[in-house]
Amino acid sequence: MVQMKRIHGIVIAGLLVVCMLMAGCTSQPAEPGNATGTPSPAATTAATPAPAERFAFNETNNNETVALPAGSEIIISLAENPTTGYAWNVTSSRGLQYVNDTYNAPQTELVGAGGVHVWEYIAAEKGSAEFSATYKRPWENVTGNETTFSMAFTIE
Repeated sequence: MVQMKRIHGIVIAGLLVVCMLMAGCTSQPAEPGNATGTPSPAATTAATPAPAERFAFNETNNNETVALPAGSEIIISLAENPTTGYAWNVTSSRGLQYVNDTYNAPQTELVGAGGVHVWEYIAAEKGSAEFSATYKRPWENVTGNETTFSMAFTIE
């Protein structure tokens, strides 16, 4: 009985080794086309669209004007600490298509530590566009002493 279990174990182990070896021997052609790896005529004449460019900005880019191509991704990251009641009040003009915004909490156990708020836009229309934000408590009146952030974009 013990001898049979050993034989079965060896056979199963051998089958697993063969399966792993066979799985490692398969490969895909290096380029689209036929099985020999040579590109098909359609693959060589079709142009692949270029991926959209991604531009990232933060506090150091305050009051800048930036030129970028239409379709580009725009990421704006600003420090924020909502535990104090302060938050960015954001406005964006036509030409910038809103995608998403998220607050990234700090990677610390400290109570009251600030994180980063990230806004994502697409440069949707050619022309001029603007992103502006005021850092304030929403229940307080604007005094003119608030921290502000502004960027202008020339979308080409």
